Parts: sequence; C-alpha cells; structure tokens
Amino acid sequence: MKKTFLALLLSTPIIAQADGSLGVIGAVSESVYKETDTQSKFLPNISYEGEHFFLQLPEIGYRFLPKQAPQNFAIGFSYESSNFDPDDSDNINIQQLDDRDDSIMAFASYQVGPISTKFAQDISGEHDGYYAQIALGYPLPVGAWKVIPSISYRYMDSKMSNHLFGVSQSESVNTGGAIAAYDSGAVSQIRYGVRGIYPLSTSVNLMLGINHTKFDSEILKSPMVEDNTISSILAGIIFSF
Repeated sequence: MKKTFLALLLSTPIIAQADGSLGVIGAVSESVYKETDTQSKFLPNISYEGEHFFLQLPEIGYRFLPKQAPQNFAIGFSYESSNFDPDDSDNINIQQLDDRDDSIMAFASYQVGPISTKFAQDISGEHDGYYAQIALGYPLPVGAWKVIPSISYRYMDSKMSNHLFGVSQSESVNTGGAIAAYDSGAVSQIRYGVRGIYPLSTSVNLMLGINHTKFDSEILKSPMVEDNTISSILAGIIFSF
C-alpha cells in the first residue's frame, strides 16, 4: 500500500535543526488491502529550512513568521501518495480493480509549540477530496539520542476515502461481481510512533523509527480491505549541512 508507505512515513521532517539535509531511508510497511504483502523500499529524504521558505519532502511551502517563532502559519503544496496499485495484491479479483493515482494537495497549516494543525485539499483532480489533521510531537534528549514520540489524528472526507477504499460499478463488473460496488464514507485514522536520531558525526545522523496507524472500523466495510491497522519500520542515514 504505497499510500502509507510514502505519505505516512515522509509526512513529517526527520531532521530540522540544520538548514538542509540529504539522505536515504529504508522502509518496510504493511498494507490494509486484501492479500497484499508487506512492502520494502528505499526513499529519499531532502529538506531545506530557510527563514520563511521550506522544502520538506513531500512538501514545499512558505511560513509567514521566521522559522524559530513559537507559533507559525504556513501555506504550500504537497505530493500525497494516496494511491493503490492492484498488481501489488495476490488476489485475482483485486487485480481487476483500477489504479488509484497520487494527488497534489494545497495546504494551510498552523503550529504552536509541539502542536500542529493542517487542512489540505486536492488540486490535481484525482479525487477532489480533503483531509484535516492535528498532530503532537516533541524531541526528547536521551543520552546521545534525540527521541521524537508523536501522535496524530486525521479526518479524510468521503471523496478522498472513496479514492482509496471505494469500488465503482464498472470495477465490480470487471470482477464479474466477485467484488461488489462500494461507496466509502468519511474515515479517520490515528497514527502514533517514535523516531530516534543518533549523531554519527557533526553532519551525519542515523535515524530509526516505527509507526503504527489505525483507521476506524468503517474501512473494513470495503471489499478491498482486510485490515484497518498498519505497522511500519524505517531506518536511514541523513547528511546535514
């Protein structure tokens, strides 16, 4: 499930104390879709923190106050990997469903201390949906490590959730009726996890992390879905400058 594989693992910056960073992350993630194996992949990490402009893959945006301000408002664009590839499933009927492509979202966010809120709307025409999110995360020193526990809640409207979990009538026909047509309603998810950053040198950091995501039980009504929880682990090397 690439949606979780990219969007959930790269939705927050990994290292923010430097002006910029480059790195690579290895990630392993489960899927909620039927008969879809755990996936592994190497992902890029690229970030730049200017006084107002920022690039934190998969986001690019502008802060209205300096980056060290205790609260801030930002706007920008993000690449939302909310997609589905039926070929990832071993289920012959799931393989007859349509691809669900990624989308480009315009967002507005507000942060005060360790709490951030975000509203994002699809502007690419893939699903025309939106999500609203609130998150809490704070770095804690543990010896040489910087440990960052986090938790977030996201609400996705019916258009966005239908993009991920809905089945059209034409798709149902393609499966010979083996998979019934289904319209997904709005859904929510809670994600919590922890990341640890360990300095190997003044400019090289080791990063380890684990995330757990739980969608509400509404998605279990989808004939595409067999579980509503996902666990992911990741590790990477980040070069700061």
